[in-house]
Amino acid sequence: MNRFAPWALVALCFALGVASRSISDSFGVFVPALQHEFNASRSAVTVIYSFALLMGGIGAPVAGWILDRFGLRTLTVVGMSAAALATVSASQAGALWHLYLGLGLVMGFGASALSGVLSSSLISRWFPPQRMGVALAVAWSASGVGAIVVFPLAQHMIAESGWRHAELVFSFVSAAFIPLLLVLPWRRIERGIANVAPQRAGGGAGTGPTVGEAVRDWPFWALTFSFGLTSVGIFALVPQAMVYLLERGLDGAYAARALAVAGFLTPLGMIGFSWLADRGGRKIAALLAYACSIAGVGALALVRGPNDDIFVWAYVLLFGGSMGSRGPMISTLAALRYRGAHFGRIYGLISMGMGFGGFLGAWIGGLLHDFTDGYAVVLVFSASALALAAATLGSEASARERLSR
Repeated sequence: MNRFAPWALVALCFALGVASRSISDSFGVFVPALQHEFNASRSAVTVIYSFALLMGGIGAPVAGWILDRFGLRTLTVVGMSAAALATVSASQAGALWHLYLGLGLVMGFGASALSGVLSSSLISRWFPPQRMGVALAVAWSASGVGAIVVFPLAQHMIAESGWRHAELVFSFVSAAFIPLLLVLPWRRIERGIANVAPQRAGGGAGTGPTVGEAVRDWPFWALTFSFGLTSVGIFALVPQAMVYLLERGLDGAYAARALAVAGFLTPLGMIGFSWLADRGGRKIAALLAYACSIAGVGALALVRGPNDDIFVWAYVLLFGGSMGSRGPMISTLAALRYRGAHFGRIYGLISMGMGFGGFLGAWIGGLLHDFTDGYAVVLVFSASALALAAATLGSEASARERLSR
């Protein structure tokens, strides 16, 4: 492969993320239509996304095992097949529990297989530590960049042809990638670059920490808790953001565009914060990202009506610009500490924090709204979780800076 191969592989991870994670993350646009279709409460609908996030965590160790045992080709084909199956089944759903299975469990696993486990393992084979963070950020930015197209497209298709048609279109998009994944030169891709790629099992002293060694040390739990608490804080709000803005009197198309801009800013924030982290500021980059997210929650709380544009766009800038920035940071720290023959399983276990946190955040956020008939408690809950996450990620970022000196 030529010198452009590393970035071509980043582009591949990016494209797979758009065809899986971006589609899964568009769920918030579907919430009003699903509530109307099934005459369901907010919490009953948002728990679908909670299941997707939960399965993203539970499925991550399974994805890691598939990666370590069968390789990248099998992982990508299985993940994309799950994404296509989930959306086509959703288009035929006759009851809400059908969506729990399709968009929840099956889509959750597909998105998990094609996001952090895949990109962290693949990119760590092709990039040295001082460039890994930015490369991972580009791959992780797929969900945000994809939102620029997917969110308005979903809103348009729902308005014009209904939510079932939108899910069917998305299933075709995901399925189109499967033939390409079957023919890519995965053996060469898995070898990576000398002195960068992790060795396989049986490779001697360089095979990296085992799962047992990892779970006995605080860094593993610091990264796990960081994923979990960040997901709680983010996903307590994200599934309800569209409806929140609609209830404040904003036009649906305007609100969808605002959230799409937030999606556009998310990859810029990912790359920007990761660039700062790679240049020796891992702790300050993490703390600054959390400060922006918490300030964004405060801005959203100040949106009271359709004329509060300044607060809407402050939320878009601060929350959207920092929303996904911790994922690449955590993935980079995990790869630097644990890459080796057992990395897939170790990273999969760390990613369980993200899945469980997302499930709890989306579910509890919906419950808090239903119980209080408002959003004040939801906003406080989100900001508190983000503050706790800042402390845990800050501790591991500080440790990595000390090791680098």
